[in-house]
Amino acid sequence: MTVTRHYFILMLFPLLVFTAVYGQSTNDKSIPATFCLNPEELRLFDLINYYRTERGLPLIELSKSLSFVAQTHVRDLYINQPYDNKKCNMHSWSDQGTWTAFCFPADQTRRKSVWDKPKELTQYPGQAYELVYWTNDPVNPEDAMELWKGIPASAALLLNTGKYAKNNWKVAGVSIYKGYAAVWVGEARDPETEIRLCQGDSVINTRAAISKPKAETLRQTSGGTGAYYLVFGSYPSLSLAREGQQKLIREGFMDSQIIEKDGKFRTSLNQFETMEAARTAKKKLPSKYSQAWILKN
Repeated sequence: MTVTRHYFILMLFPLLVFTAVYGQSTNDKSIPATFCLNPEELRLFDLINYYRTERGLPLIELSKSLSFVAQTHVRDLYINQPYDNKKCNMHSWSDQGTWTAFCFPADQTRRKSVWDKPKELTQYPGQAYELVYWTNDPVNPEDAMELWKGIPASAALLLNTGKYAKNNWKVAGVSIYKGYAAVWVGEARDPETEIRLCQGDSVINTRAAISKPKAETLRQTSGGTGAYYLVFGSYPSLSLAREGQQKLIREGFMDSQIIEKDGKFRTSLNQFETMEAARTAKKKLPSKYSQAWILKN
């Protein structure tokens, strides 16, 4: 059977930078003036924020430093392919740039960590965590997000659940190149506060670029026009609903949402386009969730 499309995802616990292009020296941590983000990358960032906010999580800021690290890495992955998927996976870095080569997880130790790449390449003050996506085709931001949302480990990183429940992401950096996409998230604020857009050559303040995604983004990521929810909990405050939602996510309901209506905050197990679909799903729930009820919003 001929396979025409492949996907690959990696996540870690917390680009080749070409001298001819960026002019970076080995010890230079400044981000080149030519660095910019394109509309597809900004859309990926918006999708991450929407995924978080629809589950009651705070917005995170766009990080210029982490975006530069992501851009550097996806280019290194595409051009130098420093991985063999046995000893070295896609979090690895080649020896063909102005950084320290790293084979992950073989080289990972307490004192030597790939999490430190942001501090090695930029002025970013902390460690960061990474998601990597690969496809044979050009990257579609929505496809990357759907894959990450469908894998418990990557969803946990984006939603601060599971082993990341104690983390508090403040920033995220993104990059897309050819068939690769990378997202880096960190808890430290980025000292870089302005980033240039590739189209139009305008500059935006990264700390102002955390508004809720545009309506177009919400429409395309909300799973259609359906508004039937399987509700399992009702709470008087957002903080209590957030705790209930996190419990549901840990129990496997990765699409759990918080719905505010009539002054109450409700947690859903899932969302459906029709009442019939919601009723069918309700019948299939384990007995533990038999008290779930359907809300039309």
